Amino acid sequence: MRPRYATGERAGTTIRSRLLPALLSTLLGASGCHAALRPAGPLSAVREVAPAPRRPTATRPRPAPPPTAPPAPADDTGARLAAAARALLDGPAPGGFRDDCSGFVCAVGHRAGVDLDGDTAALWALAVEAGAVHHRHRPEPGDLVFFDQTYDRNGNHRLDDALTHTGVVVEVDGDGTVLVAHRSTSRGRTLLHLNLDRPHDAVDAQGRPLNDYLRRRTSRDPRGTAYLAGELWRGFATVRAADLPTWAPPR
Repeated sequence: MRPRYATGERAGTTIRSRLLPALLSTLLGASGCHAALRPAGPLSAVREVAPAPRRPTATRPRPAPPPTAPPAPADDTGARLAAAARALLDGPAPGGFRDDCSGFVCAVGHRAGVDLDGDTAALWALAVEAGAVHHRHRPEPGDLVFFDQTYDRNGNHRLDDALTHTGVVVEVDGDGTVLVAHRSTSRGRTLLHLNLDRPHDAVDAQGRPLNDYLRRRTSRDPRGTAYLAGELWRGFATVRAADLPTWAPPR
């Protein structure tokens, strides 16, 4: 009796399933590749190779920073002028100076070690030449202050009298009121109140002075005449040590 074999695809599969493993084993054995199929040993048995040490890279030394210049000394010219002005308000009248507003300012400069000379117009010209004039509402102590039209200097009953008064700032209050040491024709050496934020007000709501009267009222004053310090103000000038040579007028 003839044995029965599977037919079709199943029979072919049976034959291949027997031949392929044997052929594969023969080929791997001949090529030596069967060793690659062996399981590797434990990871702990693998020898670690330490990386080669890096060569130290040569670094160039950083250049030393240049020496810093010492800070410039603060300019204390204004503070000295303010202190001298306060001292001359209560002290004896300085000798050798005119007994008027510009003479008082020159005496203050002398006491502070600052060479100032000339009348109000001359001091203003020196300030302009030195580039010291400014119109900020908050000056610094020691600034010079200048006014126009404080009196009818030429007697023509017109408002054409420029640079008629000067003084020295000694303090600025928190509300912006500037205290000026000056020589008044009626009150002598005294403090003047000046508030440029409210130039047309003599006092505030509490009665505190804002602007003192700098011009005496007369019946012959032309229309539009101003009387308060804030209305007659012309400008300030800051005296600095670097500008002092230009403040000395030619002899």
